[in-house]
Amino acid sequence: MNRDRLKAKLLETINNKRNEMIDIANRKGYTSDAVVKCSQELDMLLNKYQQIVLEEKERTTGPFHEFVHTMKNWTLTDRYSLQLVEK
Repeated sequence: MNRDRLKAKLLETINNKRNEMIDIANRKGYTSDAVVKCSQELDMLLNKYQQIVLEEKERTTGPFHEFVHTMKNWTLTDRYSLQLVEK
């Protein structure tokens, strides 16, 4: 399953779990064991989704990308100093 489909399915599952938790809370109270269990399951789903998003970000911002970004931030003085050190 590709990442976009996985994320979409996960978001659907998260939404369903959230609705389930709200329904249980309305029937049994916000501090019932069933609500706590549902909340923990929701937390795990949210953590999984966030992990996927972070992994995607890491793929687009690898070491080379960070190096290029750092080079863009160098001042003219930094570049001149680097040239003197290399000689």
